[in-house]
Amino acid sequence: MISGKNEESWSKDVRRHRSIYRFGAAWAQILLAAVPWINAVILVVLLLAINHRMVVSPGVMFDLPRAALREGSHPGLTALMISVARDVPGEDETFIFFDDDRYSVQDADQMTTLSEHVKGRVSIGANRDLLLLADKRVPHGDVMRVVNAMREAGVERVNVAEKPE
Repeated sequence: MISGKNEESWSKDVRRHRSIYRFGAAWAQILLAAVPWINAVILVVLLLAINHRMVVSPGVMFDLPRAALREGSHPGLTALMISVARDVPGEDETFIFFDDDRYSVQDADQMTTLSEHVKGRVSIGANRDLLLLADKRVPHGDVMRVVNAMREAGVERVNVAEKPE
């Protein structure tokens, strides 16, 4: 059994420690109550910071060289694209010249014929690289349409360059 004096000092020690812990417990409870709100604020800030990276747009990614461009490429397939103005303003037509034949980008049948012609050239063992020389007046959409058609025809790489003046 505990003597009276020891019991009294023990209870004073407990009360002293309890008051210290109560003061600390109040601050700990406030901090623990704020943690979910702090987490929410941090999460919102991070989502806003990386929001532009989460948006994906369809398209083709080009890795541009850091060195100055030099004329010339490895021998392979070559196509020339030019834009021709029509009598009606704003209605230009884009033509592709490949192996001395002319194809219209706007005509689906001619694009199918071009694709099969390229497939035939690729199947006989020609280089699977295509140099696509485009006039600066050729619309970007027409260039991308031809690049996609060439990719479907079996071309592995398309080097798009501006037609020299």
